[in-house]
Amino acid sequence: MISYTHHAVQRMQERGITDAEVQYCLKNYHTSYPDRLGNTIYKVDLESGKGIKVVVKAQSANPMIVITVADY
Repeated sequence: MISYTHHAVQRMQERGITDAEVQYCLKNYHTSYPDRLGNTIYKVDLESGKGIKVVVKAQSANPMIVITVADY
């Protein structure tokens, strides 16, 4: 299960990133690494050619909490 912060929802709307794209990233990422706060950043290249990254709150398992989403 995935939960989104208000900030993540705003950024998805601003950047035209869909829930389906976020879910795809979390299932099919090619790179993952921790940020300085211990959150996990997942990156994927979508079939459209766009690259996105999804930041998930540290130690959130069920639900997984998405903090923010961005293009890269």
